[in-house]
Amino acid sequence: MQAKRNWIAVAAVAGIAWSVASGVVLTQQRSRILVDTGATRAAVENSLGTLLPKSVESARDPRLLRAAEELNRAPYVAATWVVSPGGEIVFHRGGPGKQGDQVQDLTRDDMVPTVEALGPGALPEAQRVPLLAVAAMRREGDHNDVFRHLARVAPNAAGGLAAIVVLAYDLSPAVGGPPDAGYLALLLTGLAGFGLYWLGLPLWVARDARARGDAAVLWGLFVFFTNLVGLVAYLIVIWRPGRRGA
Repeated sequence: MQAKRNWIAVAAVAGIAWSVASGVVLTQQRSRILVDTGATRAAVENSLGTLLPKSVESARDPRLLRAAEELNRAPYVAATWVVSPGGEIVFHRGGPGKQGDQVQDLTRDDMVPTVEALGPGALPEAQRVPLLAVAAMRREGDHNDVFRHLARVAPNAAGGLAAIVVLAYDLSPAVGGPPDAGYLALLLTGLAGFGLYWLGLPLWVARDARARGDAAVLWGLFVFFTNLVGLVAYLIVIWRPGRRGA
């Protein structure tokens, strides 16, 4: 009886250790990736300056589309759009929406009325469309805390608006970087605790079922694959009237 109690105690303690370690790991990792050192922005700005042509014929200029493909593979870049002066997404890699969508249709419900409230001509197209394009990419709000955004106008030969390039990039190098030693230690602690917890329950059930003359192996496997659901089912079975004293 004492051995069986030990197993359930081990499972309980391991489950608590796994929960605590997992919580600490997630909190620690999140605090790391939310530190803006400016390093990623500098790298992305450098990629933009290196890859974007000085002038393009239109948003569908092959040189601009090739540059957008290369930008999307540049360090820290998570999403890349090329938007026409009319607001159509002609190149789409990541983020909400798809190629062919209009950025004004992807923005949050209050964004377009806000821009329209400024009145006709308050914002030139070179400012209005980039503003809506960034707002459209930021519509994916779940990850905006780990991303930052940049918009750059691609001019034509006359200096007018030919296209807008919009990027989402990692806030911190830690977003996609390797974990540090402390993170790995906590992660391993959590995994070890989870493993002990997951194995402790079926072992306790198997030992208890064997002592009661039940199918120990079948009960152990059942709880191994179903965890708490199987444990509850086992407890219901053994505590039925007429079985309690078995």
